[in-house]
Amino acid sequence: MKKLELPYYDMQLVNELTGRLTDENYQNLWGRTSGKIKDFKDAITTNMLLEQSHRCAYCGSRLFENSPHRDHIAPKDIYHQWTFWPRNLVLACYACNTDRKKIYDPVADLGTSYETTTFKFVHPYMDDPKEHIKFVGHRTRILICSAKSSSKGQETIKLFDLTNPERSKQRAKDALFDSDVDHLHGKWLRLFEQVALSPLPERLVLKIGHSK
Repeated sequence: MKKLELPYYDMQLVNELTGRLTDENYQNLWGRTSGKIKDFKDAITTNMLLEQSHRCAYCGSRLFENSPHRDHIAPKDIYHQWTFWPRNLVLACYACNTDRKKIYDPVADLGTSYETTTFKFVHPYMDDPKEHIKFVGHRTRILICSAKSSSKGQETIKLFDLTNPERSKQRAKDALFDSDVDHLHGKWLRLFEQVALSPLPERLVLKIGHSK
């Protein structure tokens, strides 16, 4: 995971769409596939694919879908007032969005605004993952655990099944073969930098890194 920066959005359009929301129409309004709503949703997909490096905001796996899931961090069925709020929208893989998160309510304490609301898990925009999760384990299986017994870290790992063996193996492959490893940190980022930037043969670099 990495902390996301919010791309530019037309806030005049955001406020206009938000002003049209009611308890009864939020589903139909979000579901429209034309006009200003389509333009807004297309902008989300374009902007977040770049910001997220074509990766799921929650587990860091690659988004291979032509139309990845646009997920409402605080679900619109409960918090429809944030249906069009950019800071409440990310792209997520099918496993995280549909199999794991489903209708989970991540709000721990509802504030007077989105920015003053606290969340149970690591929020992609509002939290720094480095403060809540860390990577451990052998270089062929990058495991994940909570940092400093962080309750947000524990909840994130549990909710998105981040200790799954296949996901830990994929993280290891990413660290060795990908150049977009902002979702990694600690010794795994340093190991990647050694492999990618060192003039020494990769096998020797890995041996040196593993012996530390």
